[in-house]
Amino acid sequence: MRKQRKAAGPTDIVIQDWPDLCQQVFRFRKSGHWIFRGVKDVDVELKPKIGRDGARRSVSTGDPLPYDRSKEELMVDYFIRSAPPHIKHTPKSRLEWLTIAQHHGMATRLLDWTESLLVAAYFAIENWDGGTPTICAVKNVPIAPKKDHERLDKLGDVTLYFPPHISPNIAAQRSVFTVHKFPDQRYRPIGLERLILKRHGTGTAPITYRLNLDACGINRASLFPDINGLAETVSWLYKWDRLPPAL
Repeated sequence: MRKQRKAAGPTDIVIQDWPDLCQQVFRFRKSGHWIFRGVKDVDVELKPKIGRDGARRSVSTGDPLPYDRSKEELMVDYFIRSAPPHIKHTPKSRLEWLTIAQHHGMATRLLDWTESLLVAAYFAIENWDGGTPTICAVKNVPIAPKKDHERLDKLGDVTLYFPPHISPNIAAQRSVFTVHKFPDQRYRPIGLERLILKRHGTGTAPITYRLNLDACGINRASLFPDINGLAETVSWLYKWDRLPPAL
């Protein structure tokens, strides 16, 4: 029987095995619009990259500096001014510019989520390092109105943004973003669920989940549909002796 413990914070659900995880797909599908985020450990905070500890540091001491909204605005303006020669798609709003910046690794006030529970499971276990792989799930996040995509200060504290498919990755991963007005504050939504992937023995669960996800067509090559994703997936198949018979 699944163990479940409720507290004032999130609801933690221990996923016993692969069939148990698959059952969750049916439950979430039938109960509203959920989004999911895979994290490598249950204690990882839901906080955008720009607001995390160490996102800014003193050049003289190396000590962490607090989040600074004016510096964020300056960085975004710098990116918008400098990016056009390197992109094919011209964004139609500041929020769309943030999507491109996030996609290419810049620290922003966006947090990555997916509409697919199994895609989130992949990201939870992809780079397992001994933590407790966890899938965070939240329901019915208010959508960012289109009229406010340019004036982000008009948005609510946390809103949901469906990005245009500016990259094959976004479509493949069924990506969505939450937009955080206060990105240095931990996101603690009401009704947050955390699906904790139970380990059977030392490190056996992550590889088992990943093998099953690969059998479902969810791997680095499908989620990052380019030559890099393909090369990484083939290397992973070689590592675990999962290559197909001789071609």
